[in-house]
Amino acid sequence: MFLTLLLGATCIGFSGIFVRFADVGPAAAGFWRMAFALPVLATWMALEDRRESAGKAKPGAMLPIALAGLAFGVDVVLYNASLGFTSIANASLLGNLSPVGVILGGWLLFREKPTRRILGALLLAIGGAGLLVLPKLSGSGVTPLSGSMFGDGLAIGAAFSYAAYILAVRRARNRAAAGRIGLISSAICAVFCLVAALGLGETILPQSLTGWLAVAALGLVSHAMGQGLITLALGHYGANAASLVMVWPALVSVLAAWAIFAEQPSPAQAFGGVAILAAVLLVRKG
Repeated sequence: MFLTLLLGATCIGFSGIFVRFADVGPAAAGFWRMAFALPVLATWMALEDRRESAGKAKPGAMLPIALAGLAFGVDVVLYNASLGFTSIANASLLGNLSPVGVILGGWLLFREKPTRRILGALLLAIGGAGLLVLPKLSGSGVTPLSGSMFGDGLAIGAAFSYAAYILAVRRARNRAAAGRIGLISSAICAVFCLVAALGLGETILPQSLTGWLAVAALGLVSHAMGQGLITLALGHYGANAASLVMVWPALVSVLAAWAIFAEQPSPAQAFGGVAILAAVLLVRKG
């Protein structure tokens, strides 16, 4: 079952690679990611409903599920857009700041005061993000592969949007089963991404076989298979496994971008990335 967990996290780690190969706009790539995953998610929900009565949603479930879908839509669009302006390494590592947003949101919205360990982890994460971003603010150490401050800003925005998604799903899980939440939120996300793509005038239909294969892989591999395998495996593991899920996709993204696109991390990226990933591990254990 541990290999199942690792495979699921690896599938998610390749999402940035697939977006780079998709010859559509950022929002359109998000739409296709959801569209290809929806049949799989519908099957999951049907099996879940047949297996347990808890599959039926309780009153009040739709609002947090809808918010989750919208937040995930913003996350997908911002992350995909960031890949056009910064490296996959920066986009993926800065995207791991989402636990910071989850902790801050829990503190401000749910009065869940963080421990000293958590506060230390947040400071470590912010320091790591600074190592990734500050060279661009000063103009030193900036290379074509490191991208722009604008791209990094989009990735940070994606991280906090994903944090909002996590908080909304957390609320929804008290009222509905995971399969139902996944299907409905993904459908709402698909509509959001399609409207955004049309509004931005993006290319929506892939222009090549490579483009079609890339968006299909986004939906079937990164979204349906990746999330599905992780959900399955986490039923057998605890917090340490959850920590692996948080950090492993980012490491896969960095290594895959290095191998495929020759995006070799700079020393600042390496140290900043290690700091962020260490902070995530502390947050998960805290």
